[in-house]
Amino acid sequence: MTTKITLSVPEKFKRTARALSRRRKKSISALVVELIEREAARDTDPFEDLRGIWKDNDADADEIRQRVWERS
Repeated sequence: MTTKITLSVPEKFKRTARALSRRRKKSISALVVELIEREAARDTDPFEDLRGIWKDNDADADEIRQRVWERS
């Protein structure tokens, strides 16, 4: 069973979605469903690896810049 959902998107996004829909010969709804299913299948958060990067690290931005500068 399908149900309706309303999305608020910028006009440019709407035009892009419509063009992509025509190119792939699928409805915008089908494209959104594919995107959500694909992301759900990944079952991983792309930012998950970054979560612990600052844990127990009291370095400030200036110190990090200095470290990067020294490496290059």
